[in-house]
Amino acid sequence: MKIKPKGTKIYRRKDRIAYHKKIRQDTGSAVVTLLIAGVLGFVGYSAGKPVIAFLQERNFLAPPSAYHQKTLSAEEVTETSAVPEENFEPESLPTETETIPPTEIETEENLGFVQKAPSIQGYLLNESSLMTEAAFHEALEQLPDGISHLLIPLKTKGGNIWYATSVKDAARSNAVQAFLPLTQIFQEVSAKGIEPVAMLNTLEDSVFPKNSPEASYLIQNSGEVWTDKSTADPVLWLSPFSSLTQDYLSAFAEEIETAGFRTIVCDGLAFPNFPRTDLPSLDPKCSESDRYQYLTELLTAMREKAPESVFFVRVDGNSVRNGDTEAVSAAESFPADCLLVSGSPDTQEELQNLKEISGSVPVILEYPGDTVPENLKLKSYVLHPQE
Repeated sequence: MKIKPKGTKIYRRKDRIAYHKKIRQDTGSAVVTLLIAGVLGFVGYSAGKPVIAFLQERNFLAPPSAYHQKTLSAEEVTETSAVPEENFEPESLPTETETIPPTEIETEENLGFVQKAPSIQGYLLNESSLMTEAAFHEALEQLPDGISHLLIPLKTKGGNIWYATSVKDAARSNAVQAFLPLTQIFQEVSAKGIEPVAMLNTLEDSVFPKNSPEASYLIQNSGEVWTDKSTADPVLWLSPFSSLTQDYLSAFAEEIETAGFRTIVCDGLAFPNFPRTDLPSLDPKCSESDRYQYLTELLTAMREKAPESVFFVRVDGNSVRNGDTEAVSAAESFPADCLLVSGSPDTQEELQNLKEISGSVPVILEYPGDTVPENLKLKSYVLHPQE
């Protein structure tokens, strides 16, 4: 018996053929690749691309890597957007740099002190300019240059009305002192390229309560109208608690908006300085710590009758700084569109204090005189000329 030697390999013809075939394929692929590189060098990628695709389909060349970067055409971008999310490139690949918008430069116009205040270069007209048509025309001709808004005192402190109102209670109370039609006032100011603004004193009114005592503060035991004796001449006030007061002032707001005005400045939004000895005999609401809410209700009633109007509240800056903040609280609660704050600052520090009277309603300063000092550099203001 003949024993075969161990460890001898037996080569089959089929394996050798496959081996040599693989060598020829690899060599052919290398040669073809070199030829393609030469072609691309002469005719460019656009001409060589179909050749590469043809060779890739027949496995002469490997397909492009998943990480290959290329520029897509508009049609390819559309097709790519429809590819499922898992086919997108990994997050580790370079992405477009996020563009951060430039920070806006802080100025008085875009800050609005707290919020953005309207840009106003205003002028407060004297009520005597409304007495006659001639006086009104003369006043319009003498307005300073650069004025964008004219504040027109239609109802002033004390209760007088300075135009031909159709509010019947005003006529019955003999409150009307001038008789220019409201539409004429609006149209002639607008014709000069200036925005007419209505000024309306609300509660500092001694005229209307004389004929309508229920609109004022009443002494509970006697039913008599309470009189403010803190001034040289005793005065009456309108009470924000009264529905008559709300109806009376709302009628003016409606009439003003109907005439074309779009901004109403509510002045005199305050309570009297009630003596402590008088409070027990008055409505308990006069003593409430949050009575400013009744001022808010009054403003809300006026806005319901003039829903398209912008409402400003005018306050005395020095009074607010001394602790009388009820009008500001009402304006913030309302909310008002802007505060018109009177004052005469001489320094930037005083100016800043007036600007910060409210934390949520933008502020525009009213400056006494015909000009604002250049050192204050106000972009929004209302001039209040000396009488």
